[in-house]
Amino acid sequence: MNTREARTRSKTSIDKARHSAAADQAKGKTKQFVGKVKEKVGNAVGDDELAARGTAQRADGKADEVKGKVKEKIDDARDAVKGATEAIKDKLDDARRH
Repeated sequence: MNTREARTRSKTSIDKARHSAAADQAKGKTKQFVGKVKEKVGNAVGDDELAARGTAQRADGKADEVKGKVKEKIDDARDAVKGATEAIKDKLDDARRH
């Protein structure tokens, strides 16, 4: 595999991870919303089981949202390291030329 192919594969993987982070956050927010509706309806009609399922679904949604945020932070850190590495490489290349 040459350098160009490696960069392309790396970029594709990073793009997928970013999408995954956003998807987890969106899924989490949706679960939280649906869970809250179930809680409200369960409480309104006196269905404790429905309200409890709603509470559990909200907690599950919060976990998905947090997972997405963690993935996003990891992606940001990876980008920062990549940028710093490229800057160092550029400085070394410049130093070699002079």
